[in-house]
Amino acid sequence: AGGHRGAFQAEGAKDLVGLMALLPQVVDAVRVPVIATGGLGDARQIAAALLLGASAVQLGSGLLRCPEAGISKAWADALARSRPEETVATRAFSGRLGRALKTAYVRAAEAPEAPVPAPYPVQRGLTRPMSTEAAKTNQLDHMMAWAGQSCALAKAQPAEELVQTLWKQVQEMLEPQSRH
Repeated sequence: AGGHRGAFQAEGAKDLVGLMALLPQVVDAVRVPVIATGGLGDARQIAAALLLGASAVQLGSGLLRCPEAGISKAWADALARSRPEETVATRAFSGRLGRALKTAYVRAAEAPEAPVPAPYPVQRGLTRPMSTEAAKTNQLDHMMAWAGQSCALAKAQPAEELVQTLWKQVQEMLEPQSRH
């Protein structure tokens, strides 16, 4: 969840191509199954990824509000009301680039005058006590609140029920129009 980037070098990682532009290029370039992930939050987006050639999809932020995820109420509530532009790709929590809600800590860590985050896993070790305490006390501004750009589409329902519902909706969308 949270738009984690498949890059180990911090430099240039923020310039990576988004899923819908990248997916058809990868599908055309390789001869192995392609699993689409990143920015998928509802059946429309899943269907689009499959139509673009994905063999399967993986949800991240779309599952965060499921009770099985066990996230704090403050984080779950923030996901439900967040717009895509209220997330940012940041190294502030782990040292690796991941997309998170623009909390007070993230905004401070991303400010031009802020120090450069330590590399992974050092940065994660530095921020873990703050984030753990914030989760215990339900204080969103200091949590490691990962969130993809489609996080507001996440539903607060059991994961099994959500996945079954999404798959049924995708199948209905992808059925040949002649059946309607």
